[in-house]
Amino acid sequence: MCMVLSELSPEAISAKSETLCHHITHFISTNKRALEVQTIAIFAAHGAEVNLATLHQLLPEKTFLYPLCRPQRQLSFHIVTSIPELIPGSMSILEPQSERHIEVPLADADLILCPGLAFGKDGSRLGHGGGYYDRALHSLSIPTCGVAFQNQVHGTVPHDHHDIAMNFIITETGVYPTKPDRGS
Repeated sequence: MCMVLSELSPEAISAKSETLCHHITHFISTNKRALEVQTIAIFAAHGAEVNLATLHQLLPEKTFLYPLCRPQRQLSFHIVTSIPELIPGSMSILEPQSERHIEVPLADADLILCPGLAFGKDGSRLGHGGGYYDRALHSLSIPTCGVAFQNQVHGTVPHDHHDIAMNFIITETGVYPTKPDRGS
């Protein structure tokens, strides 16, 4: 599944990411909870992942929370206003700076956009193997969206009972509910 991502050119990643960001914006503006979506947990692209940086321009009134890898494979989320504020951190992933960016409990987010290597139409998510997001999302009832390119979406992907399922999958081709959503 990783091979598929590595086959995308930088130009294809950029174009597909731009389209995907427009789908996210449309999803937020037409969702029945749209007026309540103010704070969005997001991630910085790593390698050939979807680049969500355009959301800062498309949704300037929103607050964006970026993850910071902590010891014991924990994530904290911090307010970041622009991508250049991020610095290389754990595994060379761009992260907020704990001393500069205000930490906000993930429970305060209104929508969570999750990265992954692959997603299943059944809501399953194959992450990078650390369990960071599963731990962060545990016991939250905030709508979760798997964000990926269409070629990363399958019927299902390997998952365990403790893996957190996504409510929606968002790709460059649209937004797809995976199961009855939790609270959106």
